[in-house]
Amino acid sequence: MTTRTRAAGEGTIYENKKRGRWEGQFTYVDSVTGKTKRKLLTGKGQREVAQKGKAFLKSIEDGLLPEADKLTVGEWIDRWLTDYIKPTVRIKSYEKYESCLKSYIKPTLGGIIITKLKAPDIQRVFDEMLVTGGSGKNGVSTSTVRATRRYLSMSFGKAVQVGILLKNPVAATEQPRLVKEEIHPLNAEQAAKLLNTAKVGEYIYLEVKQRRKPSPGSEYHKAMSYTAILLAINTGMRLGEVFGLKWSDIDFKKNTINVQRSLVSTASRGMIFEKPKTKGSKRRISITGKLKNALEFYQKQQEEFADLMGDKFQNQDNLVMASLTGKSVDTSNFTTRYFKKMLVQAGLDRGFKFHDLRHTHATLLLQQGVNIKVISERLGHSTVNMTLDTYSHLMPDMQETAVKAMEILNIG
Repeated sequence: MTTRTRAAGEGTIYENKKRGRWEGQFTYVDSVTGKTKRKLLTGKGQREVAQKGKAFLKSIEDGLLPEADKLTVGEWIDRWLTDYIKPTVRIKSYEKYESCLKSYIKPTLGGIIITKLKAPDIQRVFDEMLVTGGSGKNGVSTSTVRATRRYLSMSFGKAVQVGILLKNPVAATEQPRLVKEEIHPLNAEQAAKLLNTAKVGEYIYLEVKQRRKPSPGSEYHKAMSYTAILLAINTGMRLGEVFGLKWSDIDFKKNTINVQRSLVSTASRGMIFEKPKTKGSKRRISITGKLKNALEFYQKQQEEFADLMGDKFQNQDNLVMASLTGKSVDTSNFTTRYFKKMLVQAGLDRGFKFHDLRHTHATLLLQQGVNIKVISERLGHSTVNMTLDTYSHLMPDMQETAVKAMEILNIG
């Protein structure tokens, strides 16, 4: 082994002939413990080791942790999700963070040492997501790419704060321009047809396929499905808000519904209740007398079904939309097994989503000239701008109404 004397602050560099390489021992002070430690660096030649040592000592001086060069992107993502995100966000939000990063980042960049990751490598992943991403390899939406980029940037931003990175490489990437998905509201005629199908159409639940006499269970399912759709069209409530509604949230005297929570599906805990995301989401919605009467009638149907089922029906949460046993309804199961079938039976596009009933509510109100601020409040949007951004494309259709109004006024 050949050793050479090091210059001040340069480290001890020597040739390890047994291993066929040059090695260097560099002394530094651990910023966490305050103790003096030594870092072993290797290379093909003396100069290479010296350059590595200089870069290492400079990174320590700049605040980088000494073991950062051993941490992979995947390891840091797991640590960041567990230590910094899971304790601070809602379960559903956490699962979205986790899904994006583990689906699109870890498989492609997870094995790379985090300090060696460059912006072009990340940009390539984002670009490929748009073209070949997703389970069908047909590309994912721009909103998914933007969300993934945001979560990764948050992760690396924290890595900078704790001394794992000197700078955030995501900052040098370009996010795709947001391409909004077109909304598909029903017109008044289609909405009425869907409601009629849900209310008096053929029994498409449970025993119906075997042509048996409808049971109380299938009757109850039909009543619940009809009421859920009626609520969404008349209030603009989200799917989770409809199925998270409790009878105590409905004020039959004042004809109002108080939106207090949402029922969401999680991978780790199943169906759970969550508080509204924003202050605006927790709201009071005025309802029509017709909807009030329908809800009162359905309440009686539920009570009769509960009496019939006895101990088999335990609606301990006092849910408006309770399952056959009184528990919360799996919303994914509802949309797949019941809602989609009703769409087909009503002659509507099967691609129509329950969430589009919310768009239907807003669109029908806009067509009736209801003030956009009122619509925004009913939908629970955080700002009026959010409502305008979503439905601004419908505004040109209102121009004709405005002209007719001015003609009626006949000013000048």
